[in-house]
Amino acid sequence: MKPVSRFILVAACLAALAGCSSSNTGASNGKSSGAGGSAGGSTGSSTAGTTAGTGNGSANGSGNGNTSTNSSGGSNTGSSGLTTSGTSCVNLQCQVQSCPNSGHTQITGTIMDPAGKDPLYNVVAYIPNSTVQPLSAGASCDSCNSLFSGEPMAAALSDDSGKFTINDAPVGANIPLVVQVGKWRTHITIPNVPACSTTDVGAVSLPTKMDASDPIINLPDIAISTGSADSLECLLVRVGIDPSEYVAGDSSAGRVHIFSGGKSTSGGGGGGSVGKPESNVMNGAPESSTSLWNSQSNLMKYDIVLLSCEGGETYNAVPANLEGYLNAGGRVFASHFHYSWFSGPLQTTQSYAAPGDWGDNLATWTGGSNGANSANGKIVTTLFNGNAFPKGQALASWLGNVNALGTSGAPSNELYIKAPRENASVQASNTPSQPWINDTNSTLYFSFDTPVVTDGGTPPGGQFCGRAVFSGLHVGAASFDGVNCGGGGGSSQGCNTGHVAAAPPPTGCDTQHDLSPQEKALEFMLFDLSSCVVPDNVNPITDGGIGDGGIIFN
Repeated sequence: MKPVSRFILVAACLAALAGCSSSNTGASNGKSSGAGGSAGGSTGSSTAGTTAGTGNGSANGSGNGNTSTNSSGGSNTGSSGLTTSGTSCVNLQCQVQSCPNSGHTQITGTIMDPAGKDPLYNVVAYIPNSTVQPLSAGASCDSCNSLFSGEPMAAALSDDSGKFTINDAPVGANIPLVVQVGKWRTHITIPNVPACSTTDVGAVSLPTKMDASDPIINLPDIAISTGSADSLECLLVRVGIDPSEYVAGDSSAGRVHIFSGGKSTSGGGGGGSVGKPESNVMNGAPESSTSLWNSQSNLMKYDIVLLSCEGGETYNAVPANLEGYLNAGGRVFASHFHYSWFSGPLQTTQSYAAPGDWGDNLATWTGGSNGANSANGKIVTTLFNGNAFPKGQALASWLGNVNALGTSGAPSNELYIKAPRENASVQASNTPSQPWINDTNSTLYFSFDTPVVTDGGTPPGGQFCGRAVFSGLHVGAASFDGVNCGGGGGSSQGCNTGHVAAAPPPTGCDTQHDLSPQEKALEFMLFDLSSCVVPDNVNPITDGGIGDGGIIFN
């Protein structure tokens, strides 16, 4: 994918930079009233760093130097050494310390998945300088800066070991820290941040569930269409989402919305048949074809849509609705037989067709089960032009960090995959698409940004809004879930020896085992899918996230 026009979010007003708006009375308020300190001058006001009025006060004394406001005409210096001379600051900006020898006041930590087991890459940690606002529900075309509220004043991104380091953090007690990727968000309060030293907050996990008493905590609204040949919905349980968040259809009582994919009177398993429902359908789960993708407006209710394999080509898909959803900012994860959204039906005689800019523009498609018992996946770390693929490099490193590479006899730098499905091949001519995992014969995981631009250029409006991924990796192939055992059917992709008792999700999801290696790859990609859309040639960490919808943190 070619680079596109740059939209840059600068963490707002870092270290009391000029340009922030404030209104000040004198030069000193809050905590700066030391024994010898004084607040002089008349009332002044500051907007965009320019002072109006006659304020020219100063505060000097034995106070701690932490101020809540500071007039641009004065300078506040307490015993802590805080200096904000010649510029206006508000709130926590006024607690930023200048350190000797080019030092920094730092906050560091490790961001973990909701289960607290795996570190997460490319998650934002930031210090807000004002009230953090609730996140809206449903898909929308957002640039990164619209996701992070509270006027971030200092921030950092987590690396492939989940670690982050914020420089020039405010000094003092009860410093707020927000952790966010897409619409996953949590926060903590740091009891004390000493000046010119490093405060390690330890592990911070994304939330497992919503909290009605805390508007900062948030999970995205995720719609999942279940099917007879996978248990994709169970990935979220093992990632750490509380079972109480699972609800049938568009119920507002939870954030994981279960719909039933497939045609109940049809046989699954490929061979020219359309998809079939999960063996143990959640009670009350409406049919996907009539309640989820039957209209774009229904899809728009959800931040992310996960399409679990039905064992046959998607029943009654409406690709135009999915394309409209993606172009408006939606996120879609589609596995195996859901290739028919992107290619059109290849084995069945259903009447729907792929949009004209999808199809062979995205990949070369092959229908059917078309797989093997196992394969060793090779992580893609370069773009087709020979340049680095930064997120692919991060995936390879991250998989090594979580011990997912080199298992079951695979080479030390490759991912063992049970029962892969080889339906797509992405080559250089497929300019909208970026492969992430290949095996010898096919592309097992690739992504593309939307609206699709077939020449690799800039989309209308200069911004990509959504992202879709296609995967030949199944959750159920290497799990012990019981959602596709007994009842109406099941398959080798979803009912392995040693499985938990047959039951609908989330009860039929195994919680006794950790994520399999291929599930860990899917976890990485789930959170990447959740994040704001940044071009594939950009390294969010070392390049500061410069790019479409990207971020700069100084």
